[in-house]
Amino acid sequence: MPYGGSTVLVSRLLERLADEDAVLALTEAAATLPSDGALLLVEQLRPVGLAEDIDATLQHLRLACLFGSGLRSQDELDALAVRAGLRVRRCDDIGWDHRLWVLERPAEG
Repeated sequence: MPYGGSTVLVSRLLERLADEDAVLALTEAAATLPSDGALLLVEQLRPVGLAEDIDATLQHLRLACLFGSGLRSQDELDALAVRAGLRVRRCDDIGWDHRLWVLERPAEG
């Protein structure tokens, strides 16, 4: 994991990791952040109508077969961040079923 920066970018990593491994990766990335740092997470979302989107369905099945993971919903990705001890500061659509999360460590106190 990178060290010394105030921002860490994690892009499309979690889709290849089972839940426990995804939480560990987020936890380790968060541990490198200073108290005012941000973790930027970019992930493809599982479309609501997965059966209606053949490309997303095939991608989801590939990931599930290869890594035991698959595309996740926004709620599932939010839950992974919380389990890793992170707080969602902001979440924005960035196109093509992708979303950008700005995550931070909760204030100590």
